[in-house]
Amino acid sequence: MYTMADYETKAINLYLNVGGQATEKLFVSGSLSFNTSTSEYEQVIMPDVSSRVIDTQGDPDLTHSDFTFGEMHTYSDLDYTIMHIAGGVEYTLSEGLTWTADADYADMTDDAGYVYGIEDGSVFFVRTGFRFDF
Repeated sequence: MYTMADYETKAINLYLNVGGQATEKLFVSGSLSFNTSTSEYEQVIMPDVSSRVIDTQGDPDLTHSDFTFGEMHTYSDLDYTIMHIAGGVEYTLSEGLTWTADADYADMTDDAGYVYGIEDGSVFFVRTGFRFDF
């Protein structure tokens, strides 16, 4: 015995990337990405299998068992938003030597915790260094 259920996902993804040579020695770049997604099952209605299943003692009485699966359809519900903003600069110090700096910010908002519950969070970091071209 089985049943069928539909799983629906709705997602929106937006991306914007820019970059350009601001001066002869300076390159500037940036990006913005946004994702929002929701997913859900329709309610699962399981057929009554108690008349078709026999327990280990040969007794078909399964009235003590719960075959309703009343909240099972909510286990895979998703509802989250992710935003990511990044920017960077590259400054040429001399032929073959460039100083770089980048910054990233990401934020996730989770409105329907999945397996491990609500997992909101943000992160911000900065990277800088030198690039040697040879």
